[in-house]
Amino acid sequence: MAANLTLCCLLGLVALCAGAAAQDPIDSFNVDEVLSNERLLKSYIQCMLDANEGRCTKEGKEIKKRLPKFVENGCLDCPPTQLERAIKTLKHVTEQHPADWAKLKAKYDPTGEFAKKHAETWKQRGVNF
Repeated sequence: MAANLTLCCLLGLVALCAGAAAQDPIDSFNVDEVLSNERLLKSYIQCMLDANEGRCTKEGKEIKKRLPKFVENGCLDCPPTQLERAIKTLKHVTEQHPADWAKLKAKYDPTGEFAKKHAETWKQRGVNF
């Protein structure tokens, strides 16, 4: 009986640790703070454009690393919280910073292939390219 209880406790601990380790490093990224601060937003945009590589934050580097896949698949496999933040960010950048948006598109989707492929999906999400 004691062995079963010990085994159950160990399995519970392993499950808890596995859940904690599986947390995405950008889940704590505060997109509202970035979008409400022009200087900070410009810094992240410059990071995505490789204009200030040495000054990218840890989160900026992580987002930049994921950006090509995000563009390629239109965020179809994004978790709901990340999709919500992606929509908020894309709406803001496309509407408030069209010149930066054009630079980002030129870098991450130079042929426009993925914008065309996912345009309807993004439009349904409220984002117009």
